[in-house]
Amino acid sequence: MKTLIFASVSLAALLVAAPALAGNNTTIQQLGTAQHATADQTNSSDGGVIQITQGLDATQGTDGYNQATATQGGSGNQATITQSQGAYGVANPSNTSTSDQEGVNGTVVVVQVGNNSSNISQGGSGEHALVGQANNFNTSVIVQAGVNELGVVNQQAGVSNVASISQAGTGTGVSGGSNVLTHGPGANQIWSEELLTGSVLPGASTGTIVYGPTGAVIDQNGSNHSGTINQAGYQNFADVTQGNQDGSTNDTGMITQGAGTYYAEGLIQQTGGSNNIATTNQQGSGSGYSLTDQNGSNNQAYANQVGNETSVIDQGYTGTIPSASGAVNGNYANVNQTSGNNTSLVQQTGNYGQAWVSQTAQAGATSTISQGGSYSVAVVRQ
Repeated sequence: MKTLIFASVSLAALLVAAPALAGNNTTIQQLGTAQHATADQTNSSDGGVIQITQGLDATQGTDGYNQATATQGGSGNQATITQSQGAYGVANPSNTSTSDQEGVNGTVVVVQVGNNSSNISQGGSGEHALVGQANNFNTSVIVQAGVNELGVVNQQAGVSNVASISQAGTGTGVSGGSNVLTHGPGANQIWSEELLTGSVLPGASTGTIVYGPTGAVIDQNGSNHSGTINQAGYQNFADVTQGNQDGSTNDTGMITQGAGTYYAEGLIQQTGGSNNIATTNQQGSGSGYSLTDQNGSNNQAYANQVGNETSVIDQGYTGTIPSASGAVNGNYANVNQTSGNNTSLVQQTGNYGQAWVSQTAQAGATSTISQGGSYSVAVVRQ
């Protein structure tokens, strides 16, 4: 597990604690507008370090429309790209960052303020990618091809941000972080990140936070966001959190875990808003766990599972052990489980709720629906 050390709101003081290796070191700092920076360590030895800083800090209105590229080919590399654009220009994107690591045990940290684009590709194993973006219309893409990977995207204080994490390998079966929950059956994996509002990659009061060891986390604060996680291996963990109790609306969260979902966990939280959509797809050999929490009205939650799976949908509930947070109306839940020995729990508060559960062509299935309001509909097919 790596310990990643951040100042709570600083964009520049980003350090990664890792074993010291004798590699090459590149530092690029550019102040101003429309800068281009490229650092290529493809043919360097292991333990390379790249630090690219474009813009002085988040208050610099003249910083923007910059491009940064970092490429590393060895093992145990670290790349940090910081782009600050305090004027929040209308161009899309105002800053662009591209990072490519093909070794193992590498770390990429990207911090951007403005309307930005970040693209990270990591081809080895045991690698970490962390992206923090503030303001509107940001795009972040993380692609990790190896095993035991960690991807984190935090998009704060904006609207219409898009985040995507794709992981092709297997996880470790256990995840932990600043807030460890023990909700899932057969594993201690549920990790509700719920990053703090108002900072790009925040830390605790001590200035440090421990991420890891593996998994994919997307945290978006605001409305009209899209968060997508795709994982192809087993023992994976995925967390999409949207809203952070800020009343966000029109968010879309999707988690897909396939090709063997033994002990895979998928968590989607959409808190405090309405007209949000959450979808979890788990396809594989079984033992997957899906949890969706929505605290608002007119939300939709979908769970599609193949194998010996468990699905929990809470609409109008919050907390590790969900408790009613107040009546929310017009929510819709749809659960489709095939194969055998599946378990489904749907809980809804308020009026005009709908819960539809399909557990056909199987034995040993269990379905529970709890609706607390009036004019609700509950349908179970087994």
